[in-house]
Amino acid sequence: MKKTTKVLGIAILTILIVSLVAFSPSRAQEQLTESDVAQAKVSLSSLYDQINPSIVYISVAVPAGQSSSNNLTIPWDQNFDFRDLLPYIEQQQNQETPEQDSPETTERMTYGSGTGFVWDTEGHIVTNNHVVEDAAEITITYYDGIVRDASIVGTDPDSDLAVLKIEDFRPEIQPVTMGDSTSVKTGDFVAAIGNPFGNNGTMTQGIVSALGRSFTLESGATETGHYTIPDMIQTDAAINPGNSGGVLINLNGEVVGVVNSFASSTYSSAGIGYAIPAALANRVVPQLIAEGFYQHAWIGISGIALTPDINAALELDHDQRGAFVQTVQKNSPAEAAGIVGGSETIKISNSSIYSDGDIVTKIDDVDVKGMDDIIAYLASHTSVGDTITLHVLRDGSEIDVPVTLSARPTSAERTQAAQTTEEQKASGNAWLGTYVKDITAADAEKIGIPEDTEGALIYQVTKDSPADDAALQENDVIVKIDGTAIRNVQGLKNELAKYFPGERITLTILRGGEEQEVRLTLGTTATR
Repeated sequence: MKKTTKVLGIAILTILIVSLVAFSPSRAQEQLTESDVAQAKVSLSSLYDQINPSIVYISVAVPAGQSSSNNLTIPWDQNFDFRDLLPYIEQQQNQETPEQDSPETTERMTYGSGTGFVWDTEGHIVTNNHVVEDAAEITITYYDGIVRDASIVGTDPDSDLAVLKIEDFRPEIQPVTMGDSTSVKTGDFVAAIGNPFGNNGTMTQGIVSALGRSFTLESGATETGHYTIPDMIQTDAAINPGNSGGVLINLNGEVVGVVNSFASSTYSSAGIGYAIPAALANRVVPQLIAEGFYQHAWIGISGIALTPDINAALELDHDQRGAFVQTVQKNSPAEAAGIVGGSETIKISNSSIYSDGDIVTKIDDVDVKGMDDIIAYLASHTSVGDTITLHVLRDGSEIDVPVTLSARPTSAERTQAAQTTEEQKASGNAWLGTYVKDITAADAEKIGIPEDTEGALIYQVTKDSPADDAALQENDVIVKIDGTAIRNVQGLKNELAKYFPGERITLTILRGGEEQEVRLTLGTTATR
């Protein structure tokens, strides 16, 4: 592996140096020999040959009524769910008209595809949950064109991971080697292998652009819960529709991430791709194989990150960091352990927050800067039944609070709770920090949008609010929350009432005639 690492390093440097030849040809020639170039080409090929046989192409057939893509429309979505539309387009072009269908015609299907990788020698394939969600038929194509049927073994919408089992699998196909995503650093060289736009076995290379990204799922659990995938790895390796479920590998050919999504307004790579960390996959996948489901460790709190303004109001040190607990869910581990949520509010920059909750500064001696750090730690280092220690500031004193973790409520349980508990009644306090109104004909003319445009028009943004932090602007039109259409102000209020303070959401806004997506964490005051 050391030789592979060294040679691949030369390959990356080769690419960088060659790109500078136009500016300094003589210097580049001094540093780069013909032998180096030849060695670089061989090294990249060797790494590809090592990993690509473990990568598979996944085709799915979904009953048309259950598919979100049963109309031939490309969603204008900055984090598209990766179901490659090309096979579907071809199917639409070739399908018979209803008049030509025979009475025996089976249920109409829509088609999609993605990527997966060989997990073990028992025929298990790992991919994203959204690739196979609602699939009635699944086929796997190996790198050499051999096709097999597959079925779903287990799924976990909250981590967007799924495991398949191949019928008549090929035990000679070697599984991937999982790496240590906790040792990955920003700037590390990585490569992605997958099937973008149906182009099987495509390899792209880049670097780790950032770590610790955390955002709400675009599919799967979003209809019934709004948990996030924590510690996502951001990369500039080209990621496109169809890469979903593929691998992000390090210089040793180890999988450090499962490719999940990309950010783009053009339905193609913009140099911002995301991968689920291997540490999370290593915890989830074995349980999916063994049980068919995964139980996420759960505390049961919502909170916000401390800011200088909050610190000043609470008379804390200006640079104090931590997760400021706002609410504690009933019947949760946090409630059982005596974690304190807020009951009294204060105004900070025209925003209302609870001022008397615990401030979590560490979890098992790991520093906490905000709620994302707690979520990431729980996902990567804990299991149901574990006891963790929260180091908290309470009434000016530092104390340690042991908390025994339980299983996060399922999607069905969360849906029922949202409809029946007192928390749901209080959830209208989830706050964007915007003043909105229904769109009039005069408004539409003023900002240059069609007169029949539906949504909630922002006419003022509160300073230092979640909306302000997310750079929302006057004359932006909110048209969706987590994919749910917003038709007017009342619709916005109704949808916000389903959320809790501290939850992360994705807003689709109309700005300058184009849709954009914005992620933010909801605050705690009445909807405006």
